[in-house]
Amino acid sequence: MKKILFLLLLFVISISNVEARKYALIIAIGDYPSYTGWSTISSVNDIPLIKGALESQGFAKENISVLVNKEATKKGIIEAFEFLKQKLKPGDIVVLHYSGHGQQIFDNNGDEIDFKDEAIIPYGAFAEYNEEYQGQNHLRDDELAVIIASIRNTLGSNGQLLFMLDSCHSGSSTRGGKTRGGKATFAPPNWEEKKGEKPSGSDMMEKVTLSKNASPFVMISGASANELNYEYEGYGSLSYAFSKAMNELGSDFTYRQLFSKIASNMNVISPKQTPTIEGDLDYKLFKGEYVKQQTYFPVKKIARPDVIKINSGKLQGLFKNTTVFILPSGTNTVTEDKIIAKGKIVFAKYNEASIKLDKELESTNEKDFWVFIDQPSFGDIELNVFMDESIKDEEVSNRINTFLIDNNIGKITDNNKNADVIIEDINGDFLLLFANGGDEFSKIENSRGTDKILEVENQLFNYAQGKYLKNLSIKNYKYEFDFKLIPIEFDDEIGIPGDLLADSLYYNSGILEVQPGVSHVVLQVSNKSKKPIYFSIIEINSKGEIAPFMPNDECNLNSNERKIAPGQTMIFKDCIYSFGPPYEKLMLKGFASSSPINFTSTIKSRGTSSSSKRGNENPLERFISNSYTQSRGASASNSSGKIDAFSNEFIYEIVK
Repeated sequence: MKKILFLLLLFVISISNVEARKYALIIAIGDYPSYTGWSTISSVNDIPLIKGALESQGFAKENISVLVNKEATKKGIIEAFEFLKQKLKPGDIVVLHYSGHGQQIFDNNGDEIDFKDEAIIPYGAFAEYNEEYQGQNHLRDDELAVIIASIRNTLGSNGQLLFMLDSCHSGSSTRGGKTRGGKATFAPPNWEEKKGEKPSGSDMMEKVTLSKNASPFVMISGASANELNYEYEGYGSLSYAFSKAMNELGSDFTYRQLFSKIASNMNVISPKQTPTIEGDLDYKLFKGEYVKQQTYFPVKKIARPDVIKINSGKLQGLFKNTTVFILPSGTNTVTEDKIIAKGKIVFAKYNEASIKLDKELESTNEKDFWVFIDQPSFGDIELNVFMDESIKDEEVSNRINTFLIDNNIGKITDNNKNADVIIEDINGDFLLLFANGGDEFSKIENSRGTDKILEVENQLFNYAQGKYLKNLSIKNYKYEFDFKLIPIEFDDEIGIPGDLLADSLYYNSGILEVQPGVSHVVLQVSNKSKKPIYFSIIEINSKGEIAPFMPNDECNLNSNERKIAPGQTMIFKDCIYSFGPPYEKLMLKGFASSSPINFTSTIKSRGTSSSSKRGNENPLERFISNSYTQSRGASASNSSGKIDAFSNEFIYEIVK
């Protein structure tokens, strides 16, 4: 009997060791003391985004620790890491998230090619070197590396560690949005910066001694080591992009695929910013133990019997006029007999929405109900434009503001922190700049006989439409698909494709890079659904200009040639893509549905093609056609016919 009990005890212990638990530590510092020289930022707003995303993935509330502002001194952070490590067992999954300022700091041990360490800025660390403060409260990459190695060794080869840094480490913030960092390198007065080679990626990955059984590790940073990291709508850009990506998880997700989603989202909100990923990218996210897209939303509050509120909104793709069903909590699928009420979203913020119901609820307990989407709405084109003080002529501002309002595509804002685009007047030339970073994306020269303001209006419309389509998310998983570009050998003289190349060699910081006159790629498309799909792909550049990618004039595959069977992956070797300037990041936006799609004629005619009037094309084509309509009424973003499709994105960059 004792032997049986002993064996039973061993069995229970072994089972408890096999079961992976999920832990997270979120560090958010926004209210820095003014005497430190650091500005106040919105880091604390990131906490509910990250917590919500993790809780939806099975992270128990009691296993998510949060360190905020005064708690997050260097000592407090190190102690929190140690406390977390003491709870861990081999095979566990850990997520670390930091939102706050970052800074480059003089290298104190000679291990950096640019003589700079990277550091996160705990509460109480100073921005500038002085006699009393030489950086002792900065948390350097060298110190973080030791902490991370210790956690990885504890987790073992069956565990996983994801570390996200929503901060930046470069300096000189000059314009536009609020930055997390933006200070010069922290160094003594006589320190000299080493010129020459610059590190790639975040430069936060440090080599340290690890056990042979250390866990896989992935680090995602909001910006590369030499870039600023901008906030978006009061959130960290990485935190926002991560939260949105986690709401769109599909099948067989790896960390590389998660990053692709993050990069796509950040390309919309901060086009010139380069998020980076480093580490073991091709492991399954959370060991494959992740939850696919949440198809329901718990009720936060019953404001009155016919009005409810939920903790989800634009961030989750819920816009005004989205129609929903109310069903009992615990319901797996929507069936007519279980529908308690129907409703429509009447007000939506980024992470909150109010719903008006068609009948009153009998219960006042919000835990009794779940909200399911019926028919999505896709929001409106919104562009915030800031007129720089160099624009002296009020007629210019008035005309542009009238254009934006009359065409329902945005408005002029008096705060450049909230802007998408900044317009400057330099010696009579109009410059259109990305608000985050201030880089020029269009220049309208002061030429005789041209209407400069009309050209500005056209550029603004292109940018607004491109931003809208980049941000468009359609997720009917009945048509789930994925696609990417794969480098290939190609002899221009012979014109015959060769072997596929190892695409991992052509990625820098997680983004595929191609060179004009050198690189050739082909398209790979995978149908992850259980139904045949038709697909079509458009390309959107940094100006918002749209071009057909597959099919296009040079590779005009018909609908049946773009039909993919369930579970099938196709590589289109008959279509070889090469590249030319300008040097920029581009987004490929792909759509799949059960009926043929082809955007070529719509794009070439800017939405006025005769096919769009025949009424027999895919409703998605009519939807894209409507995005060209400048005089957008209240229903301009809707299409006649239900849009039943799946959208996906791929980011690549043309480099010198």
